[in-house]
Amino acid sequence: MGYVTIKDVAMEAGVSVPAVSQVINGKGRLSEATRLRVTEAIRKLNYIPNSAARSMRSSESKTIGLLVPDIGNSYFASLISAVNEVLAKDGYACLIGSSAESLEGQDKFLRSLLSQRIDGSIIVPQGQASPGLERFLATDLPVVFLDRSLTGMERAEMSVPVIDSDPYPGMRAAIQTAHELGHRSIGFVSGPVRESPNLKEREDAFRATATKELGASGGVVAGATDAVQAVDELMALGIRTFIFGYSPDALAAIRLFRDRSLIIGKDVSLMSFDDIPLFELATPAISVISQQVTVMGHKGAKALLALMKAHQSQQAIPHMENSVRIPTQYIHRQSLVNAAH
Repeated sequence: MGYVTIKDVAMEAGVSVPAVSQVINGKGRLSEATRLRVTEAIRKLNYIPNSAARSMRSSESKTIGLLVPDIGNSYFASLISAVNEVLAKDGYACLIGSSAESLEGQDKFLRSLLSQRIDGSIIVPQGQASPGLERFLATDLPVVFLDRSLTGMERAEMSVPVIDSDPYPGMRAAIQTAHELGHRSIGFVSGPVRESPNLKEREDAFRATATKELGASGGVVAGATDAVQAVDELMALGIRTFIFGYSPDALAAIRLFRDRSLIIGKDVSLMSFDDIPLFELATPAISVISQQVTVMGHKGAKALLALMKAHQSQQAIPHMENSVRIPTQYIHRQSLVNAAH
C-alpha cells in the first residue's frame, strides 16, 4: 500500500472518517469497541496523522525553532539534547538550525522559521541584534534567548528572557585551586569576544578574579585572537598555566602541545570553559569551568513552554525574570597539578 489516508483507516475499521478523527484527537462519545477497532486499523496500516492539518485545527504546530551557533560543537549538541529532552515530553519537535557563528547565517535561518508554522523559538543569539533577528522578534512568537545575550543591551532592557551562565563562581574556584597548587601566573585565551558578550564577560571575570587572587601581574590576557598565536604569546612571557574561555581554542592548544611534545599536567597546565565529553575522555582529563549545560537547557525549555502556554490560551504572559543565570562550577581533573611537578 502506498500513502495511507484517514479514509483507508475508516474503511479498514468499518467506521466513518469523523469517527477515526475523533479517536485520533481523543474526542467524541465512541464505544470502547469502536476505539479499539480504529486503533488496531491505525497500527495495522501504519497510519501517520497529518500533523499540519491537525495543527491548523488546534492552532498549534507542536514545533519550535531552535537556533545554535554550531551544531558540530559538542557543547551545543549537549544543549540541544537538554532542550529537546524537556520539549519532547510535551510532544514538541524541534526545527534545528545553525548560524555558523555569523549574523548572515542567523538571519537566514530565522527567515526560514517565519515561513514555517512554529509555536515558539529558542535562540542562541549571534552577538548583536541583526535586522533578521529584529524582524523575528517583532512577531508575537514566544522567544527565549539561551546561553548568550545581545551585545550592547542591558538584560533589564530586553523583552526576551535570557537564560545563561554566570562565569564568576567557576572562574573564582578555578583560579583559587590553581593558586593553592602553587601557580602564580596564569594566562587567559578569550576566544572570539567580539562575537559574543558572554565570552567578553568570561574575560572580565578572569581579569577581576586573577587580580584579586594572584596580584596585578599574576593574570595575563592574550592579545591575539587566534588560539595558537595566543598560546605562543603567553608562553613567550614564561606562562605555562592557561585558562581558555572558548573550548575550540582549548582543543587547538591541546593539539599544539601534543605536536610540540609538551605534556599536559607536567610541562603545561590548562583549564577550559565548556565541559564537553572530549575533555573528560582526554589523557589527562581536562579541568573545566562547567556552565551546567543540562540545567541551562532544561530551564530554557521550561521557560519557553510557559510562554507558549500563555500565548496559546491568550492569557497574560507569566511574570518571568529577564535574566536567569546558572552559576558555573569548577570541575578539577588531571590537567591542573601541583606547580612543583
